[in-house]
Amino acid sequence: MTIATLLYRCVALALLWIILTGLPAIAQEQTQTRVLRVVGDESYPPYLFRDQDGQSAGYLADLWRLWEQKTGIKVELNAANWAEAQRIMGRGEADVIENIYRTPGREPFYEFSAPYANLPVAIYRHASISGIYDLKSLRGFQIGVMEGDACIEKLRQEGITNLRFYPNYTALIKGALAEDIKLFCLDEDPANYYLYQLNAQKTFVKAFELYQSQFHRAVRKGDI
Repeated sequence: MTIATLLYRCVALALLWIILTGLPAIAQEQTQTRVLRVVGDESYPPYLFRDQDGQSAGYLADLWRLWEQKTGIKVELNAANWAEAQRIMGRGEADVIENIYRTPGREPFYEFSAPYANLPVAIYRHASISGIYDLKSLRGFQIGVMEGDACIEKLRQEGITNLRFYPNYTALIKGALAEDIKLFCLDEDPANYYLYQLNAQKTFVKAFELYQSQFHRAVRKGDI
């Protein structure tokens, strides 16, 4: 067994424990309907993404399958465009939203679980640009962001409003490679994955860590 495989299994088991102990109320509510509808971000490897066949994959896909086996309750996992995932939740077409950050702007709409992963969020710059080291140094630049991303709220709080929106992280990085933007905000885990996948790890580099956040899962306000 490789170290990577062992690490994956350790993380999977730890996250499974969180799922099994963190959603008993939802499990009880779903016993009668026997279907739990879960939606999450389709572009967040290694937690949740779509594989080459378009199927949901990653830690969370594996863990929800285990939760389904443990409880006997069918889980319909929908890995979707992140902005659309939030709209699906808002329309009442899902019971749980996965891999979501808890922010002041989201508090009125969701009941959040305990956090289950700590995640750094960073600003990335084109290798040709220097002098980008904090929020103040971003002023005057257009920043690429994914629609619905929590970093939008953070940037706007700091008066940075010149943003260019992309539907997902892949489109964001491809836009950067096309030189539509020279700076963008992206969570480090998917950033590392997609930058290497697109052979862009030397073209765009981490400028600084914007903040640390945490993954939660959530239900609509009042659903607990």
